[in-house]
Amino acid sequence: MAIFNGELGLQFVTHLANQYTVRDLVRLAHLAADNGFQQIWVNDNIRYRSQIVVLTAIASQVPIRLGTAIMVPYFHNPLDVADSLGALSELCEDREISVGIARGDLGQSPQHVQPLRPVAMVSETVQLLRQALSGQELKYADYPFLQQFYHLNPSGKFRLAFKPRSSFKFYGGGNGPQALRICGRIMDGLISSGTYIPMLKAGRLSGMLATADHAAQEIDPAKRLRKVCELNVSICSDRNKAIEFPKRQVAHSILQWEALGFTAEEYGKMGVTREQVLNLKRAFEAGATVEEASELVTEHMVKTYYAAGRPEEVRDQIIELVGAAGRLGYDQVAFAKLGPDYEESIKLLAGQVMPALSRHAG
Repeated sequence: MAIFNGELGLQFVTHLANQYTVRDLVRLAHLAADNGFQQIWVNDNIRYRSQIVVLTAIASQVPIRLGTAIMVPYFHNPLDVADSLGALSELCEDREISVGIARGDLGQSPQHVQPLRPVAMVSETVQLLRQALSGQELKYADYPFLQQFYHLNPSGKFRLAFKPRSSFKFYGGGNGPQALRICGRIMDGLISSGTYIPMLKAGRLSGMLATADHAAQEIDPAKRLRKVCELNVSICSDRNKAIEFPKRQVAHSILQWEALGFTAEEYGKMGVTREQVLNLKRAFEAGATVEEASELVTEHMVKTYYAAGRPEEVRDQIIELVGAAGRLGYDQVAFAKLGPDYEESIKLLAGQVMPALSRHAG
């Protein structure tokens, strides 16, 4: 029996894979599709290649399902997002477009925007996009936070001038209790965005999923959230490169432990001291770039967020982690971040990890 019967996808992270041009990312998406991956997700960060541009380039040439994991609403006027997603749908040949959305990470995003009222920002953006992409006319006055934040005309209206060609599903990417409840109430699914491994180790993950599911069932007892797990991977034949590559992402993602109020016991389960995390927080607050902050990240800190190392050690870690995802009810595991060489990583995942998942007994 296969250890996991759901879908397998990939996440391309533009700030970690900054060496790749848009043409490179299209080529890598072709490689992923040819090797049996079923979806590609692209992240969203200021200073790096535009999420929508990358998705559009891939959609124009690769027959694979696409998604945002995640989109940060503070970076984008929702009217432009509606136009862009509608246009993107014309390249997707009726394939569903998955829109993951959340407030943004706690390390990089606040350096560029003031994340005012994140619950209102996320919930109103999702509701506006859902209404706009369904072809309905909407009134800006019905979205009071967005109307004020973007200085929309309080008596104005909006309707797309063309009909989108795909369906859209919205996924919450937040990890806090409030974000999970909002996810259950207004989203179609959830993405465990990059925190799957630490939340699993801390023993929080099942409770987090239950929070979202309970909120969904309060709205509709028959509602079932589709669940996507971002499983961070850094796989490479050169072990040193495999361990070094994740440090930039861990530097800001690990700050979520403080935002989520990790206890001393939970820090103990991670084997990381709270002071190590606070040192990173202070570095970002002082204006450090993600590259500068990454110098504070140790190999052990990497292993709290990633299956990292040479192919054989990563394979064994993934078998265990994907098995847990199956037991928790995830519908898709998206291998995220991938490693220092995307082409090598995709080939190693397809050649050494995917076959092991197929034959390993659950």
